[in-house]
Amino acid sequence: MTLRVGLILLIQTLALTAMVAMKQWTLNTGTPILLETQPVDPRSLFRGDYVRLNYTINTIKLDEVGGEDVFRRYERVYVVLKPGGRYWEPVSVHQSWPTVESGVVIIKGEVGSTIDAAGEPQTRSRKQRLNVRYGVEDYFVPEGAGRELEVRRDGKHIDLRIAVDRYGNAGIKAVLVDGEERYIETLF
Repeated sequence: MTLRVGLILLIQTLALTAMVAMKQWTLNTGTPILLETQPVDPRSLFRGDYVRLNYTINTIKLDEVGGEDVFRRYERVYVVLKPGGRYWEPVSVHQSWPTVESGVVIIKGEVGSTIDAAGEPQTRSRKQRLNVRYGVEDYFVPEGAGRELEVRRDGKHIDLRIAVDRYGNAGIKAVLVDGEERYIETLF
């Protein structure tokens, strides 16, 4: 009985350690990219001590990028990003891992919804907009610090540095306020 309990505790500990190690590997080895945030309704921006983020790459207009034309809700997608001035921009969206040239990054996401230009759900249109989530839309901030990041009311501009590893996994590396790193993600 004691051996079983010990084995279960060991497996749980190893599983938690592996999850932390995978995220830390992404942050340490991933390509750093800068993403522009978009305003989010301030009434739903904060719940406790975390910030709900929205990026310009969360909404992709298919008539402005390459890749496939048909997407379904909850489908895994691979978005190719390239540097576009200060921020990285989507180049194409694919349903499977694409072959790309150097100098670009592939980020893995999930289709949240597909909306056509008129706002109606759509499944087969190049005028379609995809809402894609990448797993970096929520950021936990130190207790009491959330108000400082509230939606640009005071003219501050908030950007995020994201690390994207070679498998398309993403992690928030740093929060920048007016170009200055305010919060940096560390293991401890």
